[in-house]
Amino acid sequence: MKSPLAILVLAIGLAGAAHAQAATTEGAAAQQALQTAMGDKAKDLTVSVSNGVANLQGWAQQPSDVDQARYIVSKTPGITQARSTQVHTWTTTNR
Repeated sequence: MKSPLAILVLAIGLAGAAHAQAATTEGAAAQQALQTAMGDKAKDLTVSVSNGVANLQGWAQQPSDVDQARYIVSKTPGITQARSTQVHTWTTTNR
């Protein structure tokens, strides 16, 4: 007969694995939505998801592209919030 502690440890392990799979699925779905909606503008952006919070990282051409990416990702099922604190924009000057 298995002890209640062993069953509890097994249940926690399975729940953790299911949660990690959900985060991976949400991240993949958010990345796909970004690529579909923005095309080449999203080629240097990546999305990671933890507990429903999506974090965007990488480079964008314009600040408006960052806003658009954050909006697109925030509409992905399972995402409750989208952050872009790790996204940088390219700047150029013609002088």
